[in-house]
Amino acid sequence: MKKRVILLGTLLFIGINLILVYIDEEGRIDRISYIKEWSVSYKEDVSETLYTTGVFASESEEQVYFDEKLGSFQEFLVQEGDIISSGDGLYTYRVHNYNEMENKLLSEIEKINQDILSIEMAITEMEMTDISSLSSNSNPLSNFNITEDEIEIEVELPESSNEAEMMKRQYLVEKEKELSQKYAELTYAETQLDELQTTGDTITVNSPYDGMVKTVDKSLEAPLITIVKTDLHVLGELTEDERKEVVEGLPVEVRLQGADAVIEGEVFNVGQSPESIEVNRESIYPFSVGLMEEEDVDGIIQGYHADLAITLEESLGATVLPESVVFTDSIWKMTEDGKLSNLLVDTGLKMDGVIEINSGVIPGDWAAKESIRQFRNDATFITPLKINQLTRDSVALDESNWRRYFVIGFISR
Repeated sequence: MKKRVILLGTLLFIGINLILVYIDEEGRIDRISYIKEWSVSYKEDVSETLYTTGVFASESEEQVYFDEKLGSFQEFLVQEGDIISSGDGLYTYRVHNYNEMENKLLSEIEKINQDILSIEMAITEMEMTDISSLSSNSNPLSNFNITEDEIEIEVELPESSNEAEMMKRQYLVEKEKELSQKYAELTYAETQLDELQTTGDTITVNSPYDGMVKTVDKSLEAPLITIVKTDLHVLGELTEDERKEVVEGLPVEVRLQGADAVIEGEVFNVGQSPESIEVNRESIYPFSVGLMEEEDVDGIIQGYHADLAITLEESLGATVLPESVVFTDSIWKMTEDGKLSNLLVDTGLKMDGVIEINSGVIPGDWAAKESIRQFRNDATFITPLKINQLTRDSVALDESNWRRYFVIGFISR
């Protein structure tokens, strides 16, 4: 009988306490949350990436012409099927008027030098411009002026500083390519002038392109020579949803299938019209990727396939937490005074199981990873003792009060 009374009393005591805890909406009864796992926030570069495939293709065919007004055709220096480089001779002709041709070449050289100076000034001006400060949240529609060919052009900046930096990089890449082309034109004109002054009447026309000679018209009909350029780009396709996210200028990593090397590129063109329009079929839009470093495509020919990683958005040095500790838009932060705090956070990009935290958390903050049913705002939390993480320094206590800490830790568990 005595045992039954003790058992009944124990069950009654436990039941009453459970009921009191359940109906305690004002938090007058202290609760302790046991946290077995937690994570620490840290800094990492995160990005949102679209993965798709593409195929290497030649950019275009180019035609070379002969102007009979300049002179008399002499001979071809190439034949169909020849692989040529920029600067290789294509054909020669004899000029009708030496002085007229010499003046023409001198004027052309002067014009090219002016173009080079203008492009170099534009590049320098853009490099010295702090785009991110112009395009800021406080002044999102800032414009700035840049001079090209002695003409001042107003440039409208996007709202995002990341987009503005991307626009700056794209502008500089395009100008560097344009500058390289102008230097090639200058070399070509100077070579023609030297040859004319040396021979007195003969000029060799050189190829402005790398590629393969597709046709040679020996009847001298236009076009005289057709060249298939070896400059490569990558062609791909986008679904309707992907088309909404991809815009020109986005960075792309191009990886040749079956190889480890990565070629840097950027979205060059996104089709405005689908390849075909059908009511019961999803529309597919073409797009192309320009390659940043042409020397990286050595050994690659058109028709080879590639895997593409398009960076839609990125955040460098972002504060991140594992997704498992973020509940909708809040976390249970473990404060230094041993309390749990339900903290609202502003989340951003997600990548590989982590999520960007834009506000509310700094690197080094702790966040609990448990079922939210065990959590209560401002509750005291305890964690398991992890022997493998203990060091001599971490448990070094003053000899006068180590017993007090030991007792407190023992009782709290």
